[in-house]
Amino acid sequence: MLFFWSLLSLAIGLAASQQTPQTGSNLAELLQSMPSCGLQYLSTAIAASPCLATDTECSCSNATITAEVNQCVTTSCTIREQLRTKNTTETICGHPVRDETRIVSYAGVIGCVIAFVAFVLRMLSKISFPCEGALKVVNNLWWDDAIASFAMAEIIAISVLSVELANLGLGKDIWTLPPYNITQILKIYYFDEDLYLTALPLIKISILLTYLRVFTSKNFKISVYIVIGLNLAYGIAFLLVSIFQCLPIHCAWTRWDGSDPTCKCNDINAQGWTSAAFNVILDVLTLSLPLPMLWKMSLNKRKKFLVMMMFSVGFFVTIVSIIRLQVLVQFGHSQNTTWDYRSVGYWSTIELHASVLCACMPAIRNLIRKFQPRLMGSSVEESFGTKGISAGRSRNSELEIGPKTPQVQVFPRKRDPDEQDFIPLNDVHGVAETTSTGQTYGHRSNMSDFQFFEEGKPDPTLERPVSPLDYRR
Repeated sequence: MLFFWSLLSLAIGLAASQQTPQTGSNLAELLQSMPSCGLQYLSTAIAASPCLATDTECSCSNATITAEVNQCVTTSCTIREQLRTKNTTETICGHPVRDETRIVSYAGVIGCVIAFVAFVLRMLSKISFPCEGALKVVNNLWWDDAIASFAMAEIIAISVLSVELANLGLGKDIWTLPPYNITQILKIYYFDEDLYLTALPLIKISILLTYLRVFTSKNFKISVYIVIGLNLAYGIAFLLVSIFQCLPIHCAWTRWDGSDPTCKCNDINAQGWTSAAFNVILDVLTLSLPLPMLWKMSLNKRKKFLVMMMFSVGFFVTIVSIIRLQVLVQFGHSQNTTWDYRSVGYWSTIELHASVLCACMPAIRNLIRKFQPRLMGSSVEESFGTKGISAGRSRNSELEIGPKTPQVQVFPRKRDPDEQDFIPLNDVHGVAETTSTGQTYGHRSNMSDFQFFEEGKPDPTLERPVSPLDYRR
């Protein structure tokens, strides 16, 4: 393992010890912690040094001393001895200790909380508790929600592990950590990679399954199934590559010290870059798939803005994926893994959390619309009961259906032109309500909307899709 050695000579350390708090027994303890191989080459470098014994700054920054000792230590000392030598000289020279462990843990915790809240809101938007009649739960959960739930469970695990990684020292220089911590960090990181490579395609598959609930075009559905297949292939292929990146498998977290000559590993850097590049391509495919359908629609400006807002979250995920590519430069080839892997770690968690937000945005919009219809672009207020029906008579035509006693009125709302191309995000299952004569005169959807239609006429919502952008709760 090659390091940039800024080694300080024994003589300089002793001289400096007379002028600094690093005196007597402290300096002796530091020198005793240095491996004999490092101390030997240090003495040789001191003899050839042009710096004065009292010039600590010159000795710590001298390129000649650094190069000579670096070459000798890396060829004669083990990796663990190199780390101990590096830690000792860094301490004697008074170099600052870098620590970004908080960024690693904060990115995991804060992002997970935001993603989990979005996930809960998504589920609440699919479940309603009717207040009429017996207490029961009406839900509209489907496979996209099941896939999203599984992905969320993996993301929670990744976020929890990020806190443990920070506690062990991810975000510090490797030479400042004990060997046990280094091994544990690489071990947890290994399992984090596997969870990451399965959670990402699952989130995209959840989004694609949501598309199937919205758009009815046959060609579009075929395209969606193709992209789902690509995501499945990506997840399976790179998961297997990640699991068997080293043989034996435990070498993925034990080979760092070079103590096991039987370890054989892939090019981890090339593996990471290939995975990230394919992930960006799948992001673009998944997010751009519905754009032609949306482009054809005659949406008003407000609705277009809301749709673009939802999709902008998805493109933010793509931007994060591209940024993550930049931090993969040292991945797999790093000599300071616990420091260099910190950025790969927190950008990966940010990417996962943003992906969950993207998958939950349409459902969150529906939930907000249920309580704030005007905020989400609804133009028609819905109300039920005598007061609402009476108010509706002044602006809508009445249709008498069924027997004269009791009478039921229907007040059809006007539909926007853009509703022709959409179906509800939630499937509508008609529940027949019959009169005393056995005639079906109405349907109730599982989304807590109530609509009445004339006798003998089919439910128009089954023939003409209702836009999820204008679906009123």
